[in-house]
Amino acid sequence: MNNNNLKIIIVLMLISIIAIKSFSQENYFKMSAQYRARTELRNGYRMLVTDSSKTALFTGQRARLIFDYKNDNIQFFSSIQDARTWGDEEQKKDLAGLQVNELWMQVNLNQGFALKMGRQEFAYDDHRLLGNLDWANLTISHDALLLKYTNDRNKFKWHLGGAFNQVGEPVFGTTYALKNYKALGFSWVKKEFGKGHSISGIAIVNGMNSTITTNTKMKATYTFGPLYNYNFKGWKGILGAYFQGGKTESNLTQNAFMVNAFVEKKMKRNSIGLGADYLSGNKDNTSATASNSFSTLYATNHKFYGYMDYFLNIPTDTKQRGLMDLYARIGYTPSNTVNLTVDIHHFSLANENNIGVNKIKKTLGTEADVLIDFKPSTIIQLQFGYSLLFATKNMEYIKGGNADDINTWAFLMLKVSPTLLYNELKK
Repeated sequence: MNNNNLKIIIVLMLISIIAIKSFSQENYFKMSAQYRARTELRNGYRMLVTDSSKTALFTGQRARLIFDYKNDNIQFFSSIQDARTWGDEEQKKDLAGLQVNELWMQVNLNQGFALKMGRQEFAYDDHRLLGNLDWANLTISHDALLLKYTNDRNKFKWHLGGAFNQVGEPVFGTTYALKNYKALGFSWVKKEFGKGHSISGIAIVNGMNSTITTNTKMKATYTFGPLYNYNFKGWKGILGAYFQGGKTESNLTQNAFMVNAFVEKKMKRNSIGLGADYLSGNKDNTSATASNSFSTLYATNHKFYGYMDYFLNIPTDTKQRGLMDLYARIGYTPSNTVNLTVDIHHFSLANENNIGVNKIKKTLGTEADVLIDFKPSTIIQLQFGYSLLFATKNMEYIKGGNADDINTWAFLMLKVSPTLLYNELKK
């Protein structure tokens, strides 16, 4: 940690102390921390092993210091973090290692409206299009403006958000060279009904820098669709459908869709669920000026398409051919502190590829994920995971490696989230 990073933390702590002593109208001030360490054993994670591959073993960690101040009209939130792999820096070298994960202020307006501005995470519905990817040590954050409306009486919410990215403070022009979106806009609504029913809808405009040198104007896709959610008396159901159009960054005409469904029944200590996801993809006869491959944008794909992350980046990880994921989930809760889940995924391409050197059929393989979650207290969580992938020859053409070899992945993760200071003051 360099001196500038240390100064930032000291200033934030001083501000927090002053805030507690100087104001009497705030609801609370909270300072908390999070430490998370995860050791992983990779032998087929993200790509198939080869005959010469060696098993990877490493430990990564994330440490956060979180400040949360709130009164009736204003909320200020900051999350400063250090994310690293153990041993990735030479000793006795002063290397900057802190990041601002979140730093935003929310102003509560009249009639249920609120304005949130600054660096923030967007996590909506089941995270299929906008998620924070909390599994990763570096999560997804946005420098954005968000207008929120909440009507508790009618159980209705509406959010309208937008962002415009820029590098530095240019004198002329808005050229943006980073591999982020150039502009992002979205609208999200949710209405809750009785007995566990709710319907939400989202519309996203995603503006990207053009990769066409002869046509440098920003290209934008639009994605929209509804999500139905049911959770009542042990039954859980999700049904979503999304359409995607517009122009890709390669100036292709986008025409794609995604459908997802999941149903689960929870008993006293057991649960069983079945689900299916379908993401459209290109076909052999797709025009060279068009794309039928659905992009999941800024989703938490680790949550959906197997823990081995073979389809973390869609559509790139399917060679633009789309994805069909049929899965089953079995859960067992032997006690209040232990939970066991087993997921079985059967992966296929949405469309075959018969025009390349290697003819790629649909079936890609089957993945089994086992996750044990142990929570001995409210601030301590321990997780163990083990995964196996049984790949087909078609997966070789998609991800490389040797499908005949055994592909495995395991991890052990400890997460501790203590509250360091909590001060609630009367008005």
